[in-house]
Amino acid sequence: MTDDTDGRLPGLADLLTWRESSTSGEAIAAALDAAGHDAAPALGLLAGAERVVVTGAGSSYYLAKVVAAAGREVARRPFFAAPLSDLLLRPATALVGSSPAHEPVIVISRSGSTSEAVAVAERMRAAGHPTVAVTCRASSPLAGVANVTLVSPAGDEEAIVMTRSFASMLALLLRVTARLGGDRRLDRDLDALPSRWPEAVDAAGHGQRLGATDWRRIVILGGGSAFGIAEEWGLKLTETSQVATNAYEPLEFRHGPISVCEPGVLVVGLIAGDGAADEVRVLDEAARLGASTWVLAGSSGEASDAPGSVSVVGAGLSPIARLPLLVHPAHALALALAATRGANPDAPRHLGQVVILAP
Repeated sequence: MTDDTDGRLPGLADLLTWRESSTSGEAIAAALDAAGHDAAPALGLLAGAERVVVTGAGSSYYLAKVVAAAGREVARRPFFAAPLSDLLLRPATALVGSSPAHEPVIVISRSGSTSEAVAVAERMRAAGHPTVAVTCRASSPLAGVANVTLVSPAGDEEAIVMTRSFASMLALLLRVTARLGGDRRLDRDLDALPSRWPEAVDAAGHGQRLGATDWRRIVILGGGSAFGIAEEWGLKLTETSQVATNAYEPLEFRHGPISVCEPGVLVVGLIAGDGAADEVRVLDEAARLGASTWVLAGSSGEASDAPGSVSVVGAGLSPIARLPLLVHPAHALALALAATRGANPDAPRHLGQVVILAP
């Protein structure tokens, strides 16, 4: 299912944000196809890198964190994520390479018009750092100043908060990372994402049902490459419903933050791959302490001992390849919770689609 016309998700059908999120499957497929045809210039630019900096703001920064973690694991070279503001205000904290020519910067921006993104691309290129723009708008200012541009052709959207743009740009960059690292399994698993989209839809249905409860606090747990996805879940919940939300590495949650567990708290675990059994035990402890739990597992085996609600998403796929499928369930939970709390997620307070700062 790629939209809500069959009524499986009543209450969200009138939301532009939901309708656009519901087309993420097609946007992912288009982005993977575009990466397969158009990635050669970017791969050539990145192939000789001694260190790669990936940057963005807001959701794009969390996307950068996912890509940087995946790059370290798959390409086996230093990938580092930094917010755009660091590259503007304190570049020495993000740029450490001895040769700018061997330290490319990947700049992610849905619109390609965000002030910081354009300024970073201009400054990095002027300083000798090769720049790769990743955007949903081929004619944007960012695309005009970068050395190379990668475009998610079906990722653009009208909604204020990012939905299909995030999932599709992530799929695009994971394809580039797989080919940079020569990871054939990841490349094949990414090809399977469009056919596995119904699993994301099923998980989203459960997320909508959970969103009918007005939770006092929500905690999202994700390790490795999934940590950036967990942070994006938290941002979506904060943007749309203003519920108190935090993201943690699963085992780090036990080192203090687990004290928030009590009735009225929802703990979500994005669990897959190495360490899944240990991470499920953290969810089990949270449940024993009174919290409600929802586990999005990568296989039925990983979910067998999980407490509370369980959704299996991306069974058989590598833990990295399944990540774009985990974004749509976050939107279902966030938008349904916003409606429960009387908020309009199509018009989140204090927010606009593009951040333009005064010079």
